[in-house]
Amino acid sequence: MKRRKFLTTAGQTAGVILVAGGLKSMLVSCAGNVSNPDDGSSQAAQVPSTGLMSAGMLQWGAESSGGAPFVFYAPDNPGQLIGFEVEIAAAIAKLMDVRSTLVQTSYPQLAAALGASKFDMIMNGWEVSTDREQTQIFSEPYYRYGLQIVVRTDDPRFKDIDGNSDFTIKNLAGMTVGTGAGYKAEEILRSDSKITTKAYEGTGYLDDLRLKRVDAAFIDLPIVAYYVLGSGPGGTADSALKLAGKPDFLNNYVIAFRKTDPKGATLQGEINQALAILKKDGTLKSIYERWKMWNDQQAEIGIT
Repeated sequence: MKRRKFLTTAGQTAGVILVAGGLKSMLVSCAGNVSNPDDGSSQAAQVPSTGLMSAGMLQWGAESSGGAPFVFYAPDNPGQLIGFEVEIAAAIAKLMDVRSTLVQTSYPQLAAALGASKFDMIMNGWEVSTDREQTQIFSEPYYRYGLQIVVRTDDPRFKDIDGNSDFTIKNLAGMTVGTGAGYKAEEILRSDSKITTKAYEGTGYLDDLRLKRVDAAFIDLPIVAYYVLGSGPGGTADSALKLAGKPDFLNNYVIAFRKTDPKGATLQGEINQALAILKKDGTLKSIYERWKMWNDQQAEIGIT
């Protein structure tokens, strides 16, 4: 955590600030195929960046540990930061003509870290909730997703169930279900008194599912697509697990900003301007196709 590593790619350079015990150590790694503002090829910004805390640096909070396909280190190159949100952040930064810098923060601590001004915004599969609306404001959606049930392939209880079956969390009554700590899926599971919920940081719920410590997992479809179906760069299909039923509880990923900080509202408008461009110029569609996340639902939030 105290070491410094500087890597460059054929594109935008992104920083990684690891937040731990109030101390920060700087790492730099890749952030997608966009131009480096310092390489002499920089052009005038298409989107202003007056809402940033630090001029020339777009700092966003996310969890990279077990963070595929959002933000994580490449399995074949541990020093390379990849993920569809890494690429989105880089594309936004390019429009602003600034650097994209990831501030590594555990998912359950993201809201508190945003409130403490550790970074400009949260982008990490973040959803709007009643609690979050008390202290946060949000961007326009940048991805529409559903929640997916996953079970063991060899579990006789689900022998005749697949990804097209009429199967919902109501069918999990009396079972123990794993999910990500702080995720919307956890909130939904805990609202059902007939289900015992176990929340994990990282992807421990999938490990425990394989080890028969939980009966099922319930989590965002992009995570399932990467870790179970093997979709996207570096993904490997897991034959021990399978989908049960269709994605449910459709929702949107948004970017969060500080509600009480005037710069938060300013940055919200600037990020929305950038997202509008990326939705229409094919950038977001290209990113989602590369990560095998593209589907017809994206048209509902204006992505073409």
